[in-house]
Amino acid sequence: MLSSLIQSSSNKLSQISGTATSVFTRSKHSKTQIKRIFKQHPAFIRVAKRDNFLPKAITSEPPALTHQPFFEANILPNGWSAPPQDEDILKKRQELPFSVKRTGNKPNHAVGFLPVYSQTRLGGTKHTTIVKKISGDKEAFLNDLRAILGIGVEDQDSIRIRASGSTYEINGNRVREVKQWLAGLGF
Repeated sequence: MLSSLIQSSSNKLSQISGTATSVFTRSKHSKTQIKRIFKQHPAFIRVAKRDNFLPKAITSEPPALTHQPFFEANILPNGWSAPPQDEDILKKRQELPFSVKRTGNKPNHAVGFLPVYSQTRLGGTKHTTIVKKISGDKEAFLNDLRAILGIGVEDQDSIRIRASGSTYEINGNRVREVKQWLAGLGF
């Protein structure tokens, strides 16, 4: 009874004002959520390629890996890995155009960790990976890092070089991948 009364009053009101009433349905997701959910969807990528409005991160290919890992490293659950002791592996490591120094100041001459850290900011919503203590050819390091992580060359937002020049910040928690790669290079 009440619903029919409300419906008839809204019909009369629309007849008096001369406008039709429209029904607004609320979406389950916000516009930002819809963009994030469907950004990697195959149908979105297909239509975006056709209309030529894909983001650069999706269209650009990562560079080829120039320095293949040559050491099989065992990374413990706490993130530590033993550096190689073999002379051949140490010579190969010296031939690389860049180097990464392990953390120092360990008691009893202990070998430190690889300087790769995860960081959470903005109330736990922004996850980044920090790689420190890089020396040598930074472009070669950056190209190999992009190849390992699958980040395109044109995507300038995913990897940032900090002011010191020896610190890189990568979007997302990619600590395991970076540590596995650096340990495989004998660092």
